[in-house]
Amino acid sequence: MNKQFFKDNAPLLVGMAVTAAGVTSAGIVFHQSFFRILPLYVSLVVGLLQSRMIRYASLIGGVNSVLYALVYAHYHLYASAAYALLVSCPIQIVTFIRWSRKPWGQSTVFRALTVKQRIVTGAVFAGLLVGLGLALPLLGGEHTFLDSAVTLLGILTSLLTMLSYKEYALLMVAGGVLSSVLYVSMIPNHPEQTTYLIFNLYSLTCCTLAFFRIRKLYAEQRKTQAQMK
Repeated sequence: MNKQFFKDNAPLLVGMAVTAAGVTSAGIVFHQSFFRILPLYVSLVVGLLQSRMIRYASLIGGVNSVLYALVYAHYHLYASAAYALLVSCPIQIVTFIRWSRKPWGQSTVFRALTVKQRIVTGAVFAGLLVGLGLALPLLGGEHTFLDSAVTLLGILTSLLTMLSYKEYALLMVAGGVLSSVLYVSMIPNHPEQTTYLIFNLYSLTCCTLAFFRIRKLYAEQRKTQAQMK
């Protein structure tokens, strides 16, 4: 990373430092073990890279998903744990490989979903949400609707990211909002989850920046591709 990178991302870097301090303070106050907040520190870097559409975010995030799976399992968020280990980890590794094969600067070449693809995707998502929401209570899971929604949004976002569909950025924002609601609902029984809520607010900021950046990048790509025809 050169000096220009730090200059361009100064506000976000300050936010990252403040978030790290907040996570550490909350971890100490609520006796959250270092192991359970370790993936958050890694994700601070991932969030910064994601906001800039840098493909190495997927590589680092894929490895970090293993740590998240262990933390989710500790809190009986079984759907989230399974997603992190069995879906997020391998998909992010594959995403990095695919993006590297079709690079566009430090990012990749994006495409858009058709109307038909959006309708089919929405219908399948709704069906899976109902099914998972009914199944998780049988396993003794907690906050099952939010856990299911966050998990399925995570899977869908990961798949769209891997396939380079620009719509993933909007779904990433939606997932960040629901994750914040999930952590707020957990705090009365698990106050140490304040660390995850603090981080998630930073992550949501990064996702929002990525959403606007990908719109601009996609427009530039379309313009360049049209000029080459």
